[in-house]
Parts: sequence; C-alpha cells; structure tokens
Amino acid sequence: MAGGERKMENPRQMGIKWILPAACLGFAGVAHAACTGAQTMVAMLRAHPTTENAVLLGSWYAGHQQFACAVDTFHAALKTDPESAQLHYLEGLALIGEGKTADGLPEIKESIRLQPQVIKPHLLLASLQAQAGHHQEAEEQWRQVLAIDPVNIPALEGLSNDLLARRDFAAVIALLGKAPRTERLAINLSRALGTLDYLDDAAKVLSEAMELSPRSINLANAMTVVLVKHRQYGLAIDLLQVTADEHPNDIGAQVELLRILVVTNHFDRARPLAAKLLPLRPHDPQVLYLCGTVDHAVGDNDKAKAHLEEAVALEPNFFNSRYNLGMVLALLHEWKEAKENLEKAIELDMPGPEVHFELATVLHSLGENDRANQEMQLFQQIKKSDEIALEAGSASAQGDKDLRDGKIHDAVSHYREATETAPTVAAYKFKLSVALDQAGDLAGERAQLEEAVRLDPKLAGAQNSLGYLLSRTGDVDGAVEHLRMAVEAAPAWTEAWINLAAELAVASRFPEARAAVAKALALDPGNAQARELSDQLARDEAAKSAQQ
Repeated sequence: MAGGERKMENPRQMGIKWILPAACLGFAGVAHAACTGAQTMVAMLRAHPTTENAVLLGSWYAGHQQFACAVDTFHAALKTDPESAQLHYLEGLALIGEGKTADGLPEIKESIRLQPQVIKPHLLLASLQAQAGHHQEAEEQWRQVLAIDPVNIPALEGLSNDLLARRDFAAVIALLGKAPRTERLAINLSRALGTLDYLDDAAKVLSEAMELSPRSINLANAMTVVLVKHRQYGLAIDLLQVTADEHPNDIGAQVELLRILVVTNHFDRARPLAAKLLPLRPHDPQVLYLCGTVDHAVGDNDKAKAHLEEAVALEPNFFNSRYNLGMVLALLHEWKEAKENLEKAIELDMPGPEVHFELATVLHSLGENDRANQEMQLFQQIKKSDEIALEAGSASAQGDKDLRDGKIHDAVSHYREATETAPTVAAYKFKLSVALDQAGDLAGERAQLEEAVRLDPKLAGAQNSLGYLLSRTGDVDGAVEHLRMAVEAAPAWTEAWINLAAELAVASRFPEARAAVAKALALDPGNAQARELSDQLARDEAAKSAQQ
C-alpha cells in the first residue's frame, strides 16, 4: 500500500469498505467529460496517494454515477497496490456500473483469488453468473459463500431459487431444512415441500416464518396456497381477509382476497370487492379476469365478455382468462370465438377436465361431432384421473397424520390405500416404505422402495433409503449404486453424500470415499459426522497402506 506499511484486515470485518454505493449497480453509467465535485478528496489523494484515499474518492465518484472516473481512480491505485483485493472488487463494481460487465468480471474474480474468504465478491459474481444464465457457475459461488457462512441469507436465497428453477425439490429441502425462517427462504422451502406433497410440513415452515413476520403479505399468500391444496378453503379465506384488513391500502392484498373468493365460488363476497378494485386497477389483466369471472357467475355475460376480452388482450397467454372468455362466448352463442379461446386454453395447459367439456359443447354446436366426442372422452378420462388423485391424496394425508401421531399400523393402512388407488405415484410408495420401516417390515419396505425408484429414478429420498437398506443387508455394490443416484438427484443433500462416502469406504474405494465426504464437507463444513468420517478414512487408508 502506497504511503505506509500495508495492514492486513480481517476480510469478514471489512464492512462498508467492500460496499460500493448501490447506485452503481442500477445504472449503465455514461463517462463524464470531466470528473467533478470532489476537489477536497482529489487534493487529499494527491497529497497522500494511499489505497484508503483512492477508495474514498473512487467510491464518491461511483456514488454520483461518475463511473468512468471511479474506474480511473481505482485502476491508478492498483498500479501501486496491485494485490489489493478491495481495489479489484471496487474497480469491477465500477465497470459493471458503467455497463462494462465483461470487463468487470475479471476484476471481481481477481478479488476472490486474492481474498477468497470475503463474501461480497462471491455474492456479486454469483448474481452476475445467474443473470447471464450460467447457473452452474452461480451455484458454485453460492456454495463457496455457504462454506464460509452456512447461514448466509443471500446465498441460501440464490441457490434455492436456482434449485427450484430446475425442479430439484429434494435438494431445496436438504438445503433449507435448518435455514433461518426468513420470508423468502420459508416460501422456497414450502414450495418444495408442497410440490412433493408434504403439505403439513410446508404449513409448519410457513407458520414458523409467520410468527417472526406476522404481517407479511407474501407469507400469507404462500400459506393460502397450502391451505387450498389441503382443501381448507375457509381457513384460506379467513387468513387473506385478516391480511387485507391489516393492509387496507395494499391493493395486492385485496386482489389476493378477491382471487381466493373467486376460486372458492364465494361470489356474493367477491362482487363488492371486485367493484371496489376495478376502478383502482382498470387495466390490470388479473383484476379484469377476476371481475369478468364474477360478472359471469352473477349472470351479467355482456359485462363479463368486455372484461375478459380486455384481460386476454393484455395477457393473451393466461389460460384462465381464455377459459372463462370461451364459456361466456358460448353462452352468447358466439361459437367460433368460443372455440378459439377454449382451444387456446388447452394449448396453454389449462388444468382440469372442464375445459374439454366446454369445448365439446361448442364443437357440437358447430357441427363438429367427431371432435366433440373426442373431447368428451378426454373430459371423462381426466375427470376420473382427478377423482383417483383426490382419493389417493386424501388417504396419503391421513397416513401423514397417523405417522405423526405414532399410529404406525394405521399409517401403513392409509399409505397402502394411496398406493393401490394411484399405483404409478412413486411418492406414495416411498411414504409407505417409511411406515413399513417403523413397523419393522424390512421386506415390505424394500419392495416399496424398489417400486418407487423404478417409477421415479430421481426420487432422491427413496434412492437414499434403498441404498441404506441394501447396506444393512451387506449388498455393498447395490448400496453404492442407489446412493450415487440419490446424490445425482439431490446434489445438495449432505446426508446422502455421507452415506455414499461410508459405503464406498466399506468397499475400500478410498479415493471415491474421500471425494464424497469432501463434497459433504463443502456443503456443510461444520457437519460433525462428515468430519469424523473424513478423519476415519484417513486412519483406515494409513492402516491399509501399512499392512501392504
């Protein structure tokens, strides 16, 4: 450092020195003809050309969107202090603020190379890589942050967002199971749990988060999704009513209340709320869709048509608007337009069988009887499938409750009912295997696990359990095979990596075992079981080498 002996600082405590004003990240800067407004700091830097003074002046320029001046300042300082990770980071930030991200990336990477334990450069690099679609590189940076700080919120958010985007729900659960219950992390975890049909666990996570943030609209909305999946419509409405009452000036909260009222067919309550919201958001496609649906429900189809047509014009790829417009147009005997909108709703993956029934009715009216019969058959098939799914889901939910209450045999009975009702759903077979394990039926457990992984090879929990079960029976090769599939399906699952490492060690495949336990420690550096296994591997290898 020019001007004196260089001082080493704790990178975890450098605080504000590592933060360039936020303005530099939000604007593509234009280089000014001259660097102005900081004459005192310019004079100070000239008199005392230290890194600290360069940081002050460059940060002032960046904070006033004079990014080119900031870059010049940091770059000049690096000539006398080329090993300053801080200067490389700040120059990279200034280049990004100037709109030169490609030039800024090498500076951020150099900062990381020089001081890899500083978190902010990793987070910035991860964010930039994610924005560029380089998700593997982004995940690597987030994981490096978590190796430094296992409860770093931005890293947990970024990594869990990426895992959700690629539908690696088991990895999200493994990552966030013990994470702080912040709003975003709780919502991400509840989404993963809910998607895998662990609705009670999803509700528990959201309840914990709501205790910490009781007025959070986003948490209330997420809890509503879980309650609706549980078919607890009354609780969902009550929750959103309370939220809307607590936030009377938040239009979004009022819209969510209107949505749940429409979804649950409470049109008497929805009608005055729709009339209130439409003047406030006259060109919001969601409000228009909801108002149009209410209009249709109360028999005002001309008004419904106008609202739904505007909703479709504003947001043409929302299947619900298309479906409801198709129904309204059919009632108005505008058959051709009704057909177009119903077909578009199906093209957009409109869930549920009703759209096929409505299209069949329209096609009959247009004289397209063969197609109408095909659509009616589809309606009947999907309706039957939905009824089966509902019945199986109900049995599975009862099994979940039985298992929590310690009623093992009742849980086995209900899970078996779910598997028999929906024999192609791997998750039900996995749940049954868990209950059979607690009941001591290892043969039955193995049969269900084998069926589960056959149906869904990426069901990480089943692969891990089957690997562990095979290990207990002495089938080392089979255990390794399934444990490898578990970590491939859920690469962020520390426990599965530990199990794989242990089994590889049993097979004396020490290099592979070391690699697996190293992966576990990278995911969870403080994991006592992984550390103990790593130490044991070192001792076992040493002992084997001595024998040879």
